[in-house]
Amino acid sequence: MTKVTSDVATGLAAIPYLASLSARERSDLARRCRVRAFGKGALVFSEGQAATGVWVVLAGRVRLVRSSPRGREQVLHTESVGAALAEVPLFDGAGYVATAVAEDDARLLFVPGPELLALCRRRPEISFGVIAVLARRLRGFAALIEDLALRDVTARLSGFIATEARRAGRDVVDLPGTRDDVAARLGTVRELVSRSLAQLRSDGIISVQGRRIRIIDERRLRARAVT
Repeated sequence: MTKVTSDVATGLAAIPYLASLSARERSDLARRCRVRAFGKGALVFSEGQAATGVWVVLAGRVRLVRSSPRGREQVLHTESVGAALAEVPLFDGAGYVATAVAEDDARLLFVPGPELLALCRRRPEISFGVIAVLARRLRGFAALIEDLALRDVTARLSGFIATEARRAGRDVVDLPGTRDDVAARLGTVRELVSRSLAQLRSDGIISVQGRRIRIIDERRLRARAVT
């Protein structure tokens, strides 16, 4: 069993569907969990690998990706502190749905699957909490499918830049990672990302200096994101 540290307690407290646990239940579960550190780019788990539990992000960010046989990647979502990963395999008994990679130095809490399943059987409200999390994620995947099917690369890139700027609260965005990384998020290839950046710059909507993007015309950027 694991000594209950502040990291373990913090990680369990961050999971919304475990909020109803009593102090004793939380303490019992915490002693069965463990904390692991991952360097930037490190593999947390692989698509198809046997899933033995849920991971909670304590520090850093983790991206979830699917890969094609030719090595192309599609980023499904990126999670930061407080997010729980990999609930689906607990219930269908299959492997991990996607590959998880640390975007930067990260610490994650591992919660054993059998312990969570036992709680779900004893406490129906926990099961409903997990269902709510999975439902929100399903809505996110529906939006991703719509994005890939109905918007061109320039529109997707415009939306991505606008969203990153809104999160940062400023009109300057540092693209996360390389253009290959951005392409994986947008479901395309590096060349089309570069072409779209050049088009937006030529249209006077943004300026580009390396990874740094400055929004010149926010109204037109948002309009381009929906066309």
